[in-house]
Amino acid sequence: MGVLFRLLEALLKFSRSFYYLSFGMGAFAHLFVGEDNLKVFQKWLWGTPQEQQHVLQQKPILNQEVEALFAIFQQHMDTQYQVDILARYVLTLPALPEEGF
Repeated sequence: MGVLFRLLEALLKFSRSFYYLSFGMGAFAHLFVGEDNLKVFQKWLWGTPQEQQHVLQQKPILNQEVEALFAIFQQHMDTQYQVDILARYVLTLPALPEEGF
């Protein structure tokens, strides 16, 4: 009988912890994701597979300013990638005069 009570107590603690965790995750999502994106996520989560596919196919409408900024961002990311490759290559080169430089 004592084991049963301990199991029930552990189950209550687990369910309370799960409740707090899910509530915290919901609050976190609401604060950092935003109301509109949260509604889209809820629609995807609770929708049928066809509705989920429809939500995934939707793309945000970009104005010309955002498209220009995206092009600049893409160029910046490409340059950063090339710099990272160059830095890796430089690390493989000999550094001391007796090593070849």
